Formats: sequence, structure tokens, C-alpha cells
Amino acid sequence: MNAVTTDHFRKHFDSEIERVIINHDVLRVTRPQGDDFVVLSADDWRAIEETVYLNRVPGLAESILQAAEEPLEEGIRREDLDW
Repeated sequence: MNAVTTDHFRKHFDSEIERVIINHDVLRVTRPQGDDFVVLSADDWRAIEETVYLNRVPGLAESILQAAEEPLEEGIRREDLDW
């Protein structure tokens, strides 16, 4: 995560925003008094929200990790699934 001061952020607002959006970067803006804040694109924020939401489903993360370790030849073909 890159960090800049509030003065730098003000002076280079447009270019910093472009960099955040194009590079999917998170920018920390440091303030002399008070808490810092971060800037990120709306697309990246939606991805974070989705990840947080999916991690609320009990056992989902564990089942994904378990499935990722399963060799493909041991899996079930999609055509053979009974939905």
C-alpha cells in the first residue's frame, strides 16, 4: 500500500485517483492530526465486500480450500452432477 500526505493528495488528486483505479492500488493518505484514510476504487471495494460476505457462510472457505487440493481426476464432471 502506497502512502502520501494530505498535501500531496490535494496537489496530485487526479493522478493519484487514476493510479488507484488503473493499478487496483490502495492509497493511504496520512493526516498530521487525526486518523489516516484510504482510497480505493469502487470495483476493488465491491470485491472486498463480496469476499467478506462469502466468508460469513459457515464452512465455505474450508470447502473451497479442500476442493482446491483435490486432484482433477478425482473430481466429478459437471455433466454428472444432479442439480
